[in-house]
Amino acid sequence: MFGDETKTTVFKHTVLGFYGRILDETVLLDPRTFQNKRKLAMRGALPSEYLRRWAVIEAVFGLETHYKGIVNPASAEPQMAVSQPYIDQLVEDPATEGDVNAFFAAFGFTQVSADLIVNPEIQNVTWYRQSDGILATDAHPRNFRKDTTGVLIPIDLVITLVPPGISNLLPEPERPWRLEEEGE
Repeated sequence: MFGDETKTTVFKHTVLGFYGRILDETVLLDPRTFQNKRKLAMRGALPSEYLRRWAVIEAVFGLETHYKGIVNPASAEPQMAVSQPYIDQLVEDPATEGDVNAFFAAFGFTQVSADLIVNPEIQNVTWYRQSDGILATDAHPRNFRKDTTGVLIPIDLVITLVPPGISNLLPEPERPWRLEEEGE
């Protein structure tokens, strides 16, 4: 991640050949019971999933994000780049866990039970909105900025869309999210 000299734009690019992570359902063997159990686990995202993540963040939470293209296109492992507006924040008033919890509640999300998640680092920072099947994780305070007016803005969430009939763990979405419907 790097910014321009005027502090108006932040540019982010993926690691070589890696497009972030996404939360997905998997079946694992429980060593205590020797039974297969479904859990949510992180996996590497496809390039299309990486780009969809930014489209959802922009449409749902209002963070303007622009795809800038491929970095190192001749490389065997290209990178993708996006830009976002620079968010000026008060250093003495960073986002807190309470701010993040209130933020997700205001947007109609409920916290996903830690028992359903394999990765310990995201067990208490994963949220689901049943109305449109949006699953958001990595919702640590460090992935938010509180601007100088106190508005909380997510800058780096991991977003997964949960289509109908896919999940055995999460409630069926009432109406799956689609980009062209946002804002109607």
